[in-house]
Amino acid sequence: MWRLPLLLAALTAILLLTTGCVSVAQPSGWAGPSLADGRLVIHSQRDKLAAVDIESLQVVWEFPTGQKHGDGTKFNLQGIYGNPAIADGAVYFGAYDGWVYALDLASGQLKWEANVGGHVIGGVVVVEGYVYVGSSNNELYALDPATGAQRWRFSAGDDIWATPLVDGGVVYVASMDKNLYALDAADGSQRWPKAFAADGALASTPALADGTLLVGGFDRRLYAVDAASGEERWSFKADNWFWAQPLVVGDTVYAGSLDGNLYALALADGERRWSYDLQAPVRAAPVMVGDSLLVAGRQGRLAALNPASGELVWALPIELAKTLLADPLVEGDVAYFSAQGGDIYKVSPKEGSAVRLALFEPATPVASPTLAPGTPASTPVPSPTPSSAVEPSSTQVGTP
Repeated sequence: MWRLPLLLAALTAILLLTTGCVSVAQPSGWAGPSLADGRLVIHSQRDKLAAVDIESLQVVWEFPTGQKHGDGTKFNLQGIYGNPAIADGAVYFGAYDGWVYALDLASGQLKWEANVGGHVIGGVVVVEGYVYVGSSNNELYALDPATGAQRWRFSAGDDIWATPLVDGGVVYVASMDKNLYALDAADGSQRWPKAFAADGALASTPALADGTLLVGGFDRRLYAVDAASGEERWSFKADNWFWAQPLVVGDTVYAGSLDGNLYALALADGERRWSYDLQAPVRAAPVMVGDSLLVAGRQGRLAALNPASGELVWALPIELAKTLLADPLVEGDVAYFSAQGGDIYKVSPKEGSAVRLALFEPATPVASPTLAPGTPASTPVPSPTPSSAVEPSSTQVGTP
C-alpha cells in the first residue's frame, strides 16, 4: 500500500512505491492561495495558515496561535498540501495532522474541527451543503459545513491524495488504488457499474469538459474517461508521471507531467498538438490568464505560452529560483503563485512581470523578460503518443 513515502518527506525519486508503512519525518506542505471578500488566504509557514488583506497586504490573522484540541493537545498542523476552500464566510482546509478545520474568514476564529483518521494531502471542496475531503486512511468524507459532523464516507482500496471534483450531483475522486470513482454527492453510493481502473496510482484532481473526465496517473498516462459510464475514451503516454490537474480550454487539454513537459492534446482523441519543455517536473496546474497560458516548473521557472501554438509570449521564462508545486490562483488578469517557504508571487502575463508580495517586508520585483513573440520553444508532433518511453526517473520533484 501507498503510505506517503519519501514523496512527502523529501520528494526525491518522484514517489517511490513501497510496500511497508513509511512515515514522514518533517512534512511541510505546498498549499496554494485562495481569495474571497478581499482576503488572500495563504499557507504562510509549515504549520500555519494566514489571511492577508489583498489591498494593504497586511496580515489579518494567523492560525493556529496557541489553540488546543478538545483533548488539550496543542494544534500542530504539520503541513498543508491542498488549497483552502472558502464558502459562506468560512475557510475550510485539511492538514497533514489528520484534521479538517473550519475558520471564520474575517477573524480566523476556529468554528469546528473534525478528525478524519489519516493525513490530508488533497484540498477540501465545499458544494451545496457538503464538505468533501479525502484521507490517507483510504476514505472520502462528506462533512456538514456548519458543524463538521460526518454525513457519509466512502472507502477506496488505498490512500486518497487527490482533491475531489464535484459536478452535477456527482463526486469524482481518484485514489492510489488505481481507480477513479463516481459517487452520488448526497449519499456516497457509486454511480458507475464499476470504477474506472487505470494501470497506475491516481493522485491528480480530475478535470471535466464536455462529458469527458481527464485524470493523470503514476503509470505515465493521462486518461480521458466518459463521465456518464466510466469507460475509457483514450489515453496519452508521457515519459514520466502525471500529477498536475489538467486544464481544458475549448477543444484542447493542457497537462503537465513530471517529465518536465506541458502537453497540448486534442480533447476528442488525445492527439498531441504541441509540447513545451520547462526542463523541470510540473506539479502545479497550468492556468489561463487572459490570452496567455501560464505554467510553472518545480524549480521556479514560469512560462507564458500562446495556447494555440505553444510559443512563448515572453522572450524568456521568468526564473523565480523557488520551489513551485502548488496550484496557482487566477484573479482577473493576474495569477498568484505560492512557493514553498511561504513566498507569494503576483504574476502578470500582460506586463511580463512577477512581484513577490510584501507580506512581512518590502516587495521584491523579479527580473521581467521582454514582452515579445520569442523563439518557439514548443515541439509540434503528428502523433498522440511519444515514440518511446522511459521508466520513471529519479529527478527531484520537491522538498516538503
